[in-house]
Amino acid sequence: MRGTSLATLVGAHMRKWGSASVEVAVFGTADPDQIAGQLEVFCEEHLGSEVDGALFYAASTGCTAGLLLGDGRRVVAKAYQARWRSAFLGSVRRVQEHLHGAGFPCPLPLAGPHPVGAAFAMAEELVPDPGMRTLGSAREMAASAAGLARQIELCRAQAGSSLAPHPLDASTDGLYPEPHNPLFDFSRGRENAGWIDELAAVAKAVRDADSSPRTIAHTDWSARNVRIDDTGVVVAYDWDSLALVTESVAVGQAAATWRSTGEADDPVAPDPEEVRSYLRGYEAAAGSSFSSGQVKAAMAAALWVLAYTARCEHALEAVSGRRVERARGCLRREGQSYMTHI
Repeated sequence: MRGTSLATLVGAHMRKWGSASVEVAVFGTADPDQIAGQLEVFCEEHLGSEVDGALFYAASTGCTAGLLLGDGRRVVAKAYQARWRSAFLGSVRRVQEHLHGAGFPCPLPLAGPHPVGAAFAMAEELVPDPGMRTLGSAREMAASAAGLARQIELCRAQAGSSLAPHPLDASTDGLYPEPHNPLFDFSRGRENAGWIDELAAVAKAVRDADSSPRTIAHTDWSARNVRIDDTGVVVAYDWDSLALVTESVAVGQAAATWRSTGEADDPVAPDPEEVRSYLRGYEAAAGSSFSSGQVKAAMAAALWVLAYTARCEHALEAVSGRRVERARGCLRREGQSYMTHI
């Protein structure tokens, strides 16, 4: 075994977060050996090689592992919760292959979607990665916006009907989708979250009023998934975030999250002026301007995604006592200011 045991990394991740909710949702078990075994079988059957070690492991909407294969290849395998169905993932693969072939910085898909337990998994090449870090400079903002503009432009002629609805679109209450991670139970502490929901309701109505044509866009264009250096976007991951949405939704959400890693040391979420600056950067890169209605919809999309994140923070505190104020702190200070922009 030249790498670390995959089961060891799975167990370490569970201990770090104090939860195996995603693993149970994906694999039907919290046993690290069984989880590792399912991914190892996937690689043997669909990549033609046994797993010789693990390089990393993480879980969020799905479970992702960097693996060293016996034939020397380094790959990434990702297994999904059951709501990520084969037709959707197949469309993701086709769009990702198109982008890779057009020279866009994303990994080449290698296998999948194929069944793993009750769900599906995919594999892609492991590419050189400068490492995740928090972004923040004006140059990095411009690079992020330009990268998203290029991705959307390259996909305008691609068929995307199978990307709608997105697996995270299913609404539980007309306001929020089912949370991306089972750890976030929005029923917990609901009585103290009314102020967040009021902001989300207004934002959702304005966001959804944009009747512009939909396009294929990466809808989690954050520092967690996008690596940027002085030359621009180096590589982008998490292509199961592709969705058929209006540009205003894609750009507004990116503006709210572009410098976020999702880690404990994440900076506080942006104020409306930063979001507006991101929108201007996108317009400059795209060579076209949003209408006033699209600007309002993009600002509303940013406010809504911050409200969703705030509800995740609220739910996490209710179940674990862990207080996170990235989005909630921003909304307390800037919520009414956001409202004046929509």
